[in-house]
Parts: sequence; structure tokens; C-alpha cells
Amino acid sequence: MVPVDDPDGDLIESIRAGDASAFNELVLKYRNRVIGVAARMLENRVDAEDLAQDVFVKVYHSLKSFKGEALFSTWLYRITANSCLNHRRKKKLEAEIWNREDDQDSIPSNAHSNPQVILEEREVKLFLEKAIQELPQEQRIVLILRDIEGLSYEAIADSLELELGTVRSRLHRARLGVQAGIKRIFSSDLQRSEIR
Repeated sequence: MVPVDDPDGDLIESIRAGDASAFNELVLKYRNRVIGVAARMLENRVDAEDLAQDVFVKVYHSLKSFKGEALFSTWLYRITANSCLNHRRKKKLEAEIWNREDDQDSIPSNAHSNPQVILEEREVKLFLEKAIQELPQEQRIVLILRDIEGLSYEAIADSLELELGTVRSRLHRARLGVQAGIKRIFSSDLQRSEIR
């Protein structure tokens, strides 16, 4: 079901009814916006154009399950942002693998080679990731784009088509949610270890 006030409602219903030209119209309407968001997030126009193709393939295959709890454009930007984040993680992982291969012969001599420090850092990272995953989607994406990806408030507002005030308030609520989540996760983990 598509929201009554969704400007793309008729197109979506036509696509669901099998009208291929309606999907082409939807792609033409949003292609440049998706590429723009991706280019800002990836800082690479070629990667952004490739990613845009992937986004529209995902949209085509997922459109039948689109529930219409948000506007289509919001859903599309969410898919775009998530695809960009996945792309960046993949690139970062590839770079780390290359760096590990290059540094294979070198022996680490810093504080991070201490197994206790490494274990504590991993634990904190796990708590943080778990707390972020528990956030509502609209807060999580703003937090990731700002605090992890380092995008400006303006770029986030442009990417997600939100007002600056909305971006700021969602980010504030997300940060409070992460703090509360980490405290809750940490205390429940502490209780479990005390039971053992």
C-alpha cells in the first residue's frame, strides 16, 4: 500500500501492475538525485553512477514489498544511503586487506599490540555497534552519516531531503539513544558475567 499523499503513488502502482515504462519514468525522475547523493557520500562520480544502477535494481526487486510506511523518495534515499555505506565498508575492508598484506613482515610495536587493549577495544566497538543497530532507522542513518561517515549537516539534509532542524534533532536523539543503549548493553553483559 502506497501512502495517499505520495507523489509517486500512481507510478508505483503502475510498476506493480507490470508497466515497464512506469519504472523507466521513475528511474529518470530520481537517477540524478541518487547519483548526487552517492557522489557526495563516495566522493567518486564513477562509483556513484555504478552504485545508482545497483540501487535501482534493488528498488525494482523490492518494490512489491514496499509497504508505504514512508514516502517512496524517503525509502529510495534510505536504500541509496545504505548502499553507499556498504560500498564504503567494502572499499575500506579491501584497503585494510591490501595494507595487511603489505605489512605482513612488520611486527607491531605500539600499545595496540597488547592483547588486553585489543580485546577491550573490540568489546567497546561491539557495544557501540549493537547500540547503533537498535536505533530507529531514521535516527541510525543520520548518526552514521554524521558521526561515522563525517558528512556535514547540510549534506545529510540534501541526501535525505530533510530540513536541517530535523537532521539535528534526529542526531541528538540518536546520540542519546546510543548512550542509553551502551549503558543497558554493558550492564546486562556485566550481570551475565557475574552470574557465571
